[in-house]
Amino acid sequence: MWWELLWLGLALVLFVLLPFMVLYARRRWLHGLGGVFDCALQLGKDTGVGWSLGLARYRGDQLQWFRSFSLSLRPKFVFRRGRTHYVSRRAPRAIEAVSLYADSCIVLVSDAATGREYNLAMSNDSAVALMSWLESAPPGAYLPRGTESPS
Repeated sequence: MWWELLWLGLALVLFVLLPFMVLYARRRWLHGLGGVFDCALQLGKDTGVGWSLGLARYRGDQLQWFRSFSLSLRPKFVFRRGRTHYVSRRAPRAIEAVSLYADSCIVLVSDAATGREYNLAMSNDSAVALMSWLESAPPGAYLPRGTESPS
C-alpha cells in the first residue's frame, strides 16, 4: 500500500516538474548555440499590449525568435537580414515597461517583402548589436526600401 502511494507521489512530482525541466533544458540548448539574447516581441497590434517574452539568436543571415515559454525547438519568427530594415527606436511606455525585461528599449523593424512592422524589446546593447547586424549585410545583399528582389 505505501509503495503505491510512494509511486503515485513520485509520478505526481515528475508530472509537475517535467515541463519546467524541459523548458530549462531548451533554454540551455539555445544558449549553448551562441548569439542568444533576451528579446520580447509584440504580437498584438494595440500599443502597449500583446508582448510575448522570448529569446532571439543570430544564425547566419537570420535572426530567429523563440517564445520563452514554449517547448518548440523551432523559431516562431525568422527575420532575414537582407529584407529586414531598422525603422526606429524608443523607450517603452509605462504600460509596456511592466511586462518587458528591465531596462528595455523598443526597436521597430519592418519586413521589406511583406511590409509588416514588428516591435522588438531588448536591452540597449542588444539593440545596438541588432542595428549593426542589419547594416553589415554582404555587398549586394541589401535592397533599399521599395525595390524588388531580382528573380
